Amino acid sequence: MKKVLFFIALLFLSGRFGQAQSLTVEYNIGHGTYQMSDMKKRLKNQQLPVTNAQVTDLFPGYVTQDTRVGFEWRRHQAGVLFSYMNTAGKTGITDYSGSCNYELRDKGYKFGIFYRFCLVKEKISIFTFEPYVQLSTGVVLNRVQEANRLFVESDPTVGYQLETCFSGKNFFVEPAFGIKFGLCRRVALNVSVAYEWDVVKQKHQRQDPGLPSTFNVDWSGYRAQAGLIFYLNLKK
Repeated sequence: MKKVLFFIALLFLSGRFGQAQSLTVEYNIGHGTYQMSDMKKRLKNQQLPVTNAQVTDLFPGYVTQDTRVGFEWRRHQAGVLFSYMNTAGKTGITDYSGSCNYELRDKGYKFGIFYRFCLVKEKISIFTFEPYVQLSTGVVLNRVQEANRLFVESDPTVGYQLETCFSGKNFFVEPAFGIKFGLCRRVALNVSVAYEWDVVKQKHQRQDPGLPSTFNVDWSGYRAQAGLIFYLNLKK
């Protein structure tokens, strides 16, 4: 899937390179919410050797980071993207006698392509105002770290710490609406809101192929972010 997306992006960008007016590089930081239905079930159904364990984290929304490189021509912009997401779920208890915890920590690395279409371009003094619609698509490479820990203050030898890693892939589609505020010829402020939909979610596998898993990771949810776009003019 990654090779197919890369090939499509390469064909598209090479066809448009001759028309491109600017090379764009941008970095956005924001906040995302995550569905994580299977992960929440796995966390809540986990059996611990204590009776008073509580869920302390249930895969909350967290900071997202997004980098894009592309070309801009007339009212169009297209390119490639890389994004990073992470969240975690935790259940257990900690008191004076020791601790017992079960934790699932999820990391998602998004690779894909994007296309933007500028709806209108208004000039206000030395600034520009450009609302746009955008569509991004690609793959999410997932890494899940599972940790099961028990520590007894009075007898540390009975405790344990077990850790396992899982990996898998998702295919996502992400429509968005945003606004670019041109601050000068080479820099613009970018704000956007989006919804990521993980259309295909692969069942995750342990590092040991003899121990298959039955859960998937679902990053579907709302996104809000802001950042800066830098322009390198290709034509005078």
